[in-house]
Amino acid sequence: MLPFPLVQNLISKNIMASSKSFQLRPIQEGDILNRLSLGKESYTPLKIFLRKAALNFHQNNVAKTYVMADETARVWGYVTLMNSEIILNENQKPEELYDPTRYEAFPAVKIARLAIDKSMQGQGYGKDMLEWVITLVRDKISPFVGCRFLVVDAKQDSISFYQKSGFNLLDIEAMDDHPPMFLDLDMIAPEN
Repeated sequence: MLPFPLVQNLISKNIMASSKSFQLRPIQEGDILNRLSLGKESYTPLKIFLRKAALNFHQNNVAKTYVMADETARVWGYVTLMNSEIILNENQKPEELYDPTRYEAFPAVKIARLAIDKSMQGQGYGKDMLEWVITLVRDKISPFVGCRFLVVDAKQDSISFYQKSGFNLLDIEAMDDHPPMFLDLDMIAPEN
């Protein structure tokens, strides 16, 4: 549990589906992790991390994992967050941040992993989790620690998913399998 009541209000979120109710909450002992099926062999590292490292990283403050679980504690999706930084190219820096004698890297929160069970993909659950992350970082983390950007190393087939939520590809010379993307949180209007 986080010590700040302001943050705690955003930690749990109920997600309703036609016949199921889910809660987005911190990972915990006893969660049923081995039934998550992501559908593609290239997503196997996401399943391995959830099963073998997510709880340990969470408990030891390396990265925080939030699971979308049903009433039986079966996990249907998850998102893992950690601290990071971003080095923006000159043409991507917001004007008010430009000062050549200052910092090259800017603080960010990284979406280290985001996955939804294949049976639930395309139904808006990933979008709901991403919106929850944006709200958490923008409204509850950034005001206390000074963090302007949300970053992700996207899989090629997830680029458009992140772009729909306002993420931009970082201008880099060579594209790789997981191109870095960023969202300037100051460009997202706070929810009322």
